Amino acid sequence: MGTPPVTTAPVFGLRKTWVDPGPGIAMVWAHYTWSAPGAAPDWTDAEQVVLAPSGGGPRRTAVLEVPRTEASLHHFFFVVTAADRAATPVFTEDIVAREITYADPDGEYTSVGVMWNADGETPNYTSMAMDGLPFESVGEAPEEGSIYEFVRAQPLPHVFRGTVWGVRGSSVRYGYHLIRHGRPDPADNAESWDDNAGAGWVVEL
Repeated sequence: MGTPPVTTAPVFGLRKTWVDPGPGIAMVWAHYTWSAPGAAPDWTDAEQVVLAPSGGGPRRTAVLEVPRTEASLHHFFFVVTAADRAATPVFTEDIVAREITYADPDGEYTSVGVMWNADGETPNYTSMAMDGLPFESVGEAPEEGSIYEFVRAQPLPHVFRGTVWGVRGSSVRYGYHLIRHGRPDPADNAESWDDNAGAGWVVEL
């Protein structure tokens, strides 16, 4: 059996949905684990989460916390009624990554993040790394206040790179978090969001 990847890596939220086929269902759990790509699951340390009813109808949802690593995600639903308990077949999906870039031609921003969702609903966030910096994020700068000088010293255009994750064959919608930090005049510090006038951008996995 495949051994789940170590979970010290950050996770992302991936919502799963169940629709009650009829009345009388008391509870639904999602059981899930992950393995190396293409390997069989090992359910020894599987995670589980209760799916909550949504909007008073037959739809139930829960957010799985999936490591940000390329892997096979395995899950099934355990369904409880007054008279029975049953498990669905196991569903397996490939978790893959795509790189997102942001070009800052005028050097306006000291850091950029990408807000994204892998299921159409659940927000996730990635801090993007700027090409040429000796550290990968603002928090890793030798002194947080010196980030502006580090960024300004890099040739233009500044290119920021980050990674989004999701199920192979799905679409990830995203927008940018734009930050000016550490300016000599604190009044020049600012942050904003660019979501393409509400439409966002989409990358296919």
